Order: sequence, then C-alpha cells, then structure tokens
Amino acid sequence: MIHLLREEYGTFNLAKLENGSSTTDVLLFQVTHMKMELSLVVQAFAIAACVCCAVSYCHCCSPLLLICVRCRIVPKTEKSQLIWLFTSMLLMYSFFFAWRANLDISKPLFKGVVERFWMQSNAVIVVLAGFGFSLLFFLGEIFLGNSRMIYSLEWLLAAVLVTAQIYSNYSVCDQSNNNVVDQFAMNLLSSMPPDAIILLRGDLPGNSLRYMHHCEGIRPDISLVDQEMMTYHWYLPKLAKHLPGVTFPGNRWNPVEVPLPDGTITFNLHHFLKVNKHKDTFVCIGLHEGDPTWKKDYSLWPWGSCDKLVSSKVPFDPEMWVERTQNLYNWTEEYGRFDSSSWELVANEEMWQARMKTAFFLFDLAETGSTSVEEKAKLYTLAYKRLYYI
Repeated sequence: MIHLLREEYGTFNLAKLENGSSTTDVLLFQVTHMKMELSLVVQAFAIAACVCCAVSYCHCCSPLLLICVRCRIVPKTEKSQLIWLFTSMLLMYSFFFAWRANLDISKPLFKGVVERFWMQSNAVIVVLAGFGFSLLFFLGEIFLGNSRMIYSLEWLLAAVLVTAQIYSNYSVCDQSNNNVVDQFAMNLLSSMPPDAIILLRGDLPGNSLRYMHHCEGIRPDISLVDQEMMTYHWYLPKLAKHLPGVTFPGNRWNPVEVPLPDGTITFNLHHFLKVNKHKDTFVCIGLHEGDPTWKKDYSLWPWGSCDKLVSSKVPFDPEMWVERTQNLYNWTEEYGRFDSSSWELVANEEMWQARMKTAFFLFDLAETGSTSVEEKAKLYTLAYKRLYYI
C-alpha cells in the first residue's frame, strides 16, 4: 500500500519535495502536446465521436439530433456508453494527473518526464478516433448505398492512416541503436575498484547501474546502496540481506542516531563509513544534503562522475590522483547532440563534466587550501593541464 500510494513522495505525488507547475499549466501543456503528437485526422475523428454522442444525450440540441437520427449517424446505445466511458476516463486521468504531477514543466527534463505519462491519454483519444472513423462510413452508406464498396474503402483508408502514422514517426521512435544510458552505466561500473560500495543518488545512476548490475550481471563484486531508500523504514529490513558485503550499523539512515519508539535503530553516514572503512566507498552522483556528519572525518575526492569518500587523515597527492583518474571512461558521444528533455542528454553531460571535474577540484584546492606558494603553483599547473589537455 505504501508503494501504491507513493507515500514516501507525498500521497500520489509524482516527485518528492518538488514545487511543480500549476494544474492549469499542466493541462494546457497536455493539450499542446496532444496537438503535436496526434495528427489532425485523429483529433477530428475523436471530436466527431464525442460531439455525436453528446447530441444523442442532449435535448437542447434537438434540431441537430433530428438530423443525426434521420441520417442514422447517432451511435447505438452500447457505442454511446463506450464513448462516454472512454471520455470520462480521459478527463479523470488528465485532471488527476495534472493535480498531482508536482514537477516544474518549464525544465526540459521534467517536461519530458511528464510527457511520458500522456501516452495513456493519447491511447484513449485514438480509441475515440476509431469511433469517429466508423461514423464517417455510416455517412458513406447513406449517400452511396453500396455497403460492400464502403466496407472495402473503410479498411483501405484505415490501413493508409496507420501506415502514414508509422512512416512519419518510426525514425523518431526507433531507439534500437540508442545505448547511451547503457554505456553510461557500464563506464561507471567498470571504473570502480574491486569490492567497492557505491552510494547511489538519483534516477539516472540508480536505475541504470542497478539494471546492469542485477539484471546483466556486470560487476557482481560491487555493492549498490540507494541513499534515498536507506531513509525508508522498509528498505534495509527487506534488502540488507541481499548486500552481504556491506555492514549496516542499524535499520535506517538518519542524521541523528536515536532509537525510535518502534525499535528501529538509526545510524548516520559517519557511522556507516566507520564500520565499512575496510572498503572503498563512492557516491554517484552527489551526497544526501541532510546528513553532514561525514565531513568530520572524511573528504570527497573526484572520481569521474562520482566521488570517493576518503579519510581526512589520508594525504592528497594531486599528481597521483590526476594520473589515476584521467582515463576512467571511454566516452565518444558528441556534446549536446541529444534532446533537452531526455535522460540521454543528462548522461552525456555528466560524462563531459567528469572530464573537467578533477581540474576544478584542484583549482578550488589551490584557492581555498592552506598550502605553500609552490604547492599552489603545482595545483594550478595540474588543473590547467587537466582542463585543456583532456
């Protein structure tokens, strides 16, 4: 029931702690999206079906109803009920989703996420268009009278419309050669040392790495732990047994270590790192902001798109670290070639930013660290070389 109601996100919310666009904005955007995704023919047929069905129930439209009855284009009772059913489904789904879709559609990625939920409503419109299409041939039977010819023409026109839709959209929808997210996950997993722990954050690294690891069997020596889910009461009691290489000092991640009334033992990130100090621990991508306890004894060193949590007692050797991290990934995708609302764009940008991450880390270290003039000069030089000779 918790998962069904999406209680961790706020009941039925699409995202957690997001201030999204208004219901009106989402509905208007859905209408605009329908105009772009569906052909004018489909839209016209769907509207015709709804209008004709409405006429059959509306006494104030009696002149139009009389015409429809005489022309025999008012749908039968069963068909009218189906049209009303699908129309009601469309309206209920659209209004409810617009109400609970708490994402800011002015951001391209969130816009793309919201658009994917409109495939269901578009499918309903296509069904309504089918009813409207049948009404067209009721008219044809009235004026032409040759039912066999009309029947053949109906099938021919239906085949033409479907073929035209496939022809105009196939190249856009064909993703058979799209392996960008796959390569993103493969690069991250292959860059990790043996028996490492990866603390995952976000949909892109979380879902892609888990798929490659659990479903494709890539890097079975690595342990993947979701940062957000560690804060849920059900996650560790159910899944900790599937992570035998990781020690959990409690049942739930919480910045404040206190026993809860139900007997749950909480732990913070500092405690987690302490009991797993025998393993290399990485974060992909970023750390949960709610728990700063790790800063007391640990530092984040750049590791491509990820970061490595290292004890503050370990001295940082910039030359060694640059050499160790400069060839982590094999990434050949051109920058900026993907649609702004796609996860492929996010993956590509993460990989390109990874090339500059170490350089900026060295630059910040030179700017903020209490090091000698010679050390600062070395850090600036390494940062420059890493940035302009990548």
